Amino acid sequence: MARTPHPRDPWRRAPVGELQEQLLPRWFIVLCVVLIPVAVGAAVAAFIVFAPREVPVAARRPPPGNGLTNDVGEYVVGESRPVEYADACTMLRGVHIAGTEADREPLRLGLAALCNTRLPPAVADRISLFAATGGVVRFAQFEMTGVDSTARPQDDPPVILVNARFQRTDPLWIAPLVAHDAVLLGGDPSTAAGALEARRAEKTVCDRVLGGRRAGRGCEDAAALLDLPDPQAALREAGFR
Repeated sequence: MARTPHPRDPWRRAPVGELQEQLLPRWFIVLCVVLIPVAVGAAVAAFIVFAPREVPVAARRPPPGNGLTNDVGEYVVGESRPVEYADACTMLRGVHIAGTEADREPLRLGLAALCNTRLPPAVADRISLFAATGGVVRFAQFEMTGVDSTARPQDDPPVILVNARFQRTDPLWIAPLVAHDAVLLGGDPSTAAGALEARRAEKTVCDRVLGGRRAGRGCEDAAALLDLPDPQAALREAGFR
């Protein structure tokens, strides 16, 4: 019989992963609860004294690192077995999604948006290649929380990891991320040219899928990068070759 979490035990109410296991140790949760008032006061004081430093738009998707197309620092991925996306369109035939049913539903909706959109042939071909190899799309928690998504190119099949915060946003925001990473997987993610090609694909899907709908920050970042006088130079300055 499942036990009801004690109302005064914050650890029992902390976020859980795909297998319903606590992602953080009890001591860490309790310490956070104790230190929250101190942290809030320090943050307010720091904000007053120091102006926030904006991350350059070209650096918001870092160069490859840690075996990923965009470095996200440490990350946590669930262990559930991927399942094939049934009734996928021709372009996405063979693609898999992973996670609980609650995880898979927004992923399905995001992928369906790609099927329902007319894409440039070069972008559609990269997505189709990713799907044909049995590519997997799933959520993950990133240490670098501002990065929207990344991919593991050495996996067989390749895996696209979408920041877990997109579980709680418009599912259509996932479509541009998958397009970005599929294009990046088909090129060289370490080069400024490869990163720029992926950002162009992301911007195209943002425009065609979302239309007049509210877009995520990734779409805004892609547009801002492409509006720079020399996007490739900005990407090289951010660490790409």
